Amino acid sequence: MKEIEIWADSFHEGMWCCDNICEYLEKQGYNYKIDYLDGFIPHYQFFQGDKLVLDIVVYGSYKSWNPIPKKISELIDWGKPDFVAYSPSDDKILFAVEETAATPTGNQAMQRCERQYGSARLRIPYWYFVSEYGEHADGGVRRDNIWPSIAAIKLSIIKKTLCLVLHYSDLENVEDYNSGSGLNLLFSSLSKIVMNYIANIEILSNLEELITLQYKEMMTFITSQWENVIDFLPSKQLLEKDETAKSLARFALNKETKEDENLVKSILVWPETSGIPQTVLMQQVGKPLIKYDGLSQLLENDVTQNKCYILSNNAGSGKPTTEDKISGWINEQEKMFRKGKPLNPPAVFTMKITDFPKTENGNIHVTTSKNIVYLYDKWVDLKNAIESAYPRLRGKLTNIPDEIPVFLYLSNSLKPGRLFGDPYTGQLSCYSTCFGKFDQKPRAVVVYFPHQAYTQAFDSHGKVVKNKGTTLYSELTDYIIFNAGVAVSLKNEEVL
Repeated sequence: MKEIEIWADSFHEGMWCCDNICEYLEKQGYNYKIDYLDGFIPHYQFFQGDKLVLDIVVYGSYKSWNPIPKKISELIDWGKPDFVAYSPSDDKILFAVEETAATPTGNQAMQRCERQYGSARLRIPYWYFVSEYGEHADGGVRRDNIWPSIAAIKLSIIKKTLCLVLHYSDLENVEDYNSGSGLNLLFSSLSKIVMNYIANIEILSNLEELITLQYKEMMTFITSQWENVIDFLPSKQLLEKDETAKSLARFALNKETKEDENLVKSILVWPETSGIPQTVLMQQVGKPLIKYDGLSQLLENDVTQNKCYILSNNAGSGKPTTEDKISGWINEQEKMFRKGKPLNPPAVFTMKITDFPKTENGNIHVTTSKNIVYLYDKWVDLKNAIESAYPRLRGKLTNIPDEIPVFLYLSNSLKPGRLFGDPYTGQLSCYSTCFGKFDQKPRAVVVYFPHQAYTQAFDSHGKVVKNKGTTLYSELTDYIIFNAGVAVSLKNEEVL
């Protein structure tokens, strides 16, 4: 008899997983019964005829249990998937799934992507099950963003492991689990893994056709939605070919051929500025800032000079906030900044409420540039902009070779205490993957927080705070540039 433990964010999530697997296995000739251990722990037993072949126990609310298997603990350190299947006899995670009942839009679409990244990093088959269409607060219908799907495709290639995004719902049935193909594809896959496990064969055996279909659906979604998000999509033609989906499936199942390698090595790789379509290049002109910031202005100038490029000319601004909140956050940032040790050359906190423009109704803008993604051809150009805006950093930024391409992520966030949690860890893991951190010619990654104090990354002893966010930033970023021109390399534990 085989045993599986379903570790979940709640008993509800774990039972939802098991109940759907029951439905699929019953169609394959299995019988099952359900009871509760100690009166509250869901317990599923599966039979072939009269023979008991599988025992599943659901452990809801991860950290309510002690001890947690080490493999589970390692995974949830990157964020807690909604449910995870674990084989105690093999000490192996069979799959992990994140599902959400609503459609995240805009940058919020990436707030769970650190779980996607963490699972791929540990080479755990992972599914993100999300509504394609959802009702927005304004009453309109919104569609899911492309970035989690793009990141999943790239992680599938990079890590040679299953990393999938499946959609449910449609325009007529928004946020409806039973509309669309996602639910069926998800539990067809999970049930096949469970049946392979029962049969004591490799758990991803005989899945290639089913996985190919899922990559094909992801590619179809990206090609149908990208024009609503960005101005151009690299290797669009490859995403329209059935053969690409087959190659992706073989990569994810670790069965790739030489032909597959040749096909996917350039998929979704963002080119140098000279490689973007001429019609798009002609529109690459820096835009006026909403709130002035020296470095943000230089980034926009570099767009005009084609030293870097942006993805869309339709970027939106963040929501203005009340003056009381902005004033309070500035005071908190200043208090945190002053806890830092003296730096050489000195860094001076000068942020004040009058720096932030008001809206007509008296609220306050925090947005500098509307763009949050800049793709530089060469680090030397971005370094020159940083050193021009912040002369105290001249000669200090030596970790990146001058000719290396760079992805810069800008966050205008002012609210303290959130940098190393949602949604920023998800955005960083997703964007870094999408924009070349792991490409054959990798891009360096620089993050810019014009309104945040650098001391949030450190404890009272000057050591890097240890949490999910700082671990991820340490792994993915080369530099973080904070308010007052303080640069931090978390991987080297340096403050510059």
